[in-house]
Parts: sequence; C-alpha cells; structure tokens
Amino acid sequence: MTMKHLLAMAFGTAILASSAQADSLVRVTLIDKTGAADSSGLRLGMGMHADMSKAKMAVNANPKTAKRGAVTLNVTNLASGIVHEVIVAQITNGEEILPYDESRNKVDAEQLLTLGSINEIKPNASASITLNLDPGKYLLYCNIAGHYMAGMWTVINVE
Repeated sequence: MTMKHLLAMAFGTAILASSAQADSLVRVTLIDKTGAADSSGLRLGMGMHADMSKAKMAVNANPKTAKRGAVTLNVTNLASGIVHEVIVAQITNGEEILPYDESRNKVDAEQLLTLGSINEIKPNASASITLNLDPGKYLLYCNIAGHYMAGMWTVINVE
C-alpha cells in the first residue's frame, strides 16, 4: 500500500469515528411489573413526589444523559403482555405536573411540546426513533390510558 492510500484510509476512519460519536444512543426499556394493566388509583406522575416503589409500570433509560444533536432511542417493551408506547416531550425542569385528563386517564399531550413517538410497541418487541435534540430536559412516557399515572415515565437530560 502506498502512503497516500494509508492516509486516505486513516482519514476515512477518522470521519466515520467522529460521525459515530456525534450521535447519542439511549436504551429505553418499558416494564410492566405486575403483568396487569390495572393501575386505578395510582398518582405517580411527574412532579407529584409520590412513592415510586409502588409503581406498577416503568420507563427506564440508560444512559439518562445524551449529547445534543441526533439522539437515537432504542426502545424495547419488556412487559409481560401489554402494548406500550413512548412519547418524547420537551419539559422545563422535570418537576412540573403535567396536564392530565382524568376522564380519559391520559396526559393531555396537546398541551406539551411533543417531538416524536413510537406507538403500539408489542411485548418483547423493539423499535427506534432518532430525534435532533437541543440541550434541555425531555420526558419519555407512555400515554396509553392509566400507564403514565402507574409510573410509566422518565426524564433524560441532553447537554
């Protein structure tokens, strides 16, 4: 190989490595701790300072911090038999109480700055979404009736 060829390969590898580092990957798992969708009476929404150990469902994100720019959420539904979704909304500080429609048992998503979603993720299935995110806080939540108040939400930070 010539020196010119080696330099071209090194340059190409450097470009690929830098573009791979520019994107952030967050692994998101959706969990149903009880195997049942009944979450009546639970008030475990964001900002409610409730005892999250009573949560029947959860959204976990790893890592909880991503770099600004293209952020890919790889979502896996580990629930025993329940379809879930993930909605991504920009929030102010992670302590606000969201607008909630009690009659529908859902967050009033129209009042939030929703940036994207993955709908109807079946049990043991995975899906991905890539969003261009600015620095700030983002809520990942399931808005199927009753799931949000059952504890199905988490906050990630983008720096």
